[in-house]
Amino acid sequence: MDILQFAICNLQSPVPAVQRFHVARLVIGLSVTLVLAAGVARGDRFQLTGGGQVEGRLIESNDDDKSLLVIELTDGGRLKIPRSEVTRIESRSALEIEYEKLARSSPDTIEAHLELAEWCRERKLRDNAQQHFARILELDPDHEAARAALGFRQKDGQWMTRDDVMAARGLVLYEGRYVAPQHVELLERQKQTKVSQADWAKHLEQLRRWLTGRRQDRAAQALAEVQQLRDPAATEAVVAMLRREDDPALRRLWIEVASRLNRRPAIDALVELSLTDPDPEIRHDCLDHLIKSGRPGLATPFIRALKDSDNEMVNRAAAALGQIGDRDAINPLIDALITKHRFKVGDGDPNQHAYAFSPDSGAFSFGGGGPQIVTQALRNPDVLSALVTLSDGQSFDYDQRQWRRWLAAQSKLHAVDVRRDQ
Repeated sequence: MDILQFAICNLQSPVPAVQRFHVARLVIGLSVTLVLAAGVARGDRFQLTGGGQVEGRLIESNDDDKSLLVIELTDGGRLKIPRSEVTRIESRSALEIEYEKLARSSPDTIEAHLELAEWCRERKLRDNAQQHFARILELDPDHEAARAALGFRQKDGQWMTRDDVMAARGLVLYEGRYVAPQHVELLERQKQTKVSQADWAKHLEQLRRWLTGRRQDRAAQALAEVQQLRDPAATEAVVAMLRREDDPALRRLWIEVASRLNRRPAIDALVELSLTDPDPEIRHDCLDHLIKSGRPGLATPFIRALKDSDNEMVNRAAAALGQIGDRDAINPLIDALITKHRFKVGDGDPNQHAYAFSPDSGAFSFGGGGPQIVTQALRNPDVLSALVTLSDGQSFDYDQRQWRRWLAAQSKLHAVDVRRDQ
């Protein structure tokens, strides 16, 4: 007698229910192993139009009639059934089939349900395990192991779920984590904003295609819609269109829209383009729209750009500050009259010497043996021009000391005027 026969004999013998449960586990486990070894890995459940169901495995049929399904039944035999009578086919794994057989043969006792729940947990059938723990609580409401498995904690003599504990702390469960109720409103708004941004991105792509398409009616419709755009939710999509647009006319259109929206991402993009875009007309358009917006603190990013490592960027920032007209930029501009920058000179010829001139010392420096990195102090004409503009025509050339003396005198004069006004 092999192991399977021995187990079946014990299953049929008059032994206690819990003992039969353990034997049943052995029988089903061995049976499934043999089935898997034979190559049958899955089973199907066929839901019928009348509300019933059939369990088995869908097999290939050589019949010409494609309106019939051929099912190899779990209990043996084959069944042909019209396709029209089957509403749904649910595929089940061998593990699910094993569980169902085991559950059907298990008695409705605390011990049996606990065994089944542990069996399910070991095989990561969490939902099935929860069902058995819940049934245990129906049979014994104070069963500690089942309570713990279902997330209950004892607090002040009462069983409470984690949700109950968190609710007592003023928190609610939202998408897998506990947050304050007011935070839920914020998260919902953020989610809606993301959806709106995605919708705008798709819609603007369509308008972009219409603007450059052959149909004049659609082009006119798209242009009118873009020109009337005011929704702040479209800001991210507009900025994205602006950054990747290569048509000069359309770039100017997106610049106009971005400036009209007047949101932080749009302003940041316009500031960046006003400094870095290779097209001077685009730089001018961006700055012009920024100035017309009258946004407070507009000079701040351009003042920061005065410390850029690129000398050309320093001069562009200074020119912008001269047009913005914010006198708070005078002191940073004085510091930027002469700036030091690092340059690579020489083409790699070891016999060539690289020369550099320092305006501060009036001395030349040179090196040889290939490319050299040198530091040069450069005078910035656009910085000087901005200072002259903001100081109402004063000019001390590149003499930073003279400029600082003048600024200090202006500050004292302003302080005196303020005291007189008081």
